[in-house]
Amino acid sequence: MEKEMLQLILNKLDGMDKRLESMEKRQDEMYRMQRSLEENIQVTRAEQEKMTYMVADIQGKVTKLTEEVEEHDAVIKQIRAIK
Repeated sequence: MEKEMLQLILNKLDGMDKRLESMEKRQDEMYRMQRSLEENIQVTRAEQEKMTYMVADIQGKVTKLTEEVEEHDAVIKQIRAIK
């Protein structure tokens, strides 16, 4: 009887070990997925910062061109007024 009880306990412990191994594998997978997502977030933020800089640069160039066109337009109007 004692031998059977001991065997049952050992079988249960063996089952628990297998479940624990399975849980550890899943935890490792989840950790790798989390690290991957964190790295993806960092890349996305860097790309967004780059795009923000590019948009600001383009906005500055457009503003400068707009000012130059307005100056040229004013000069053209003055020339036409002389004629």
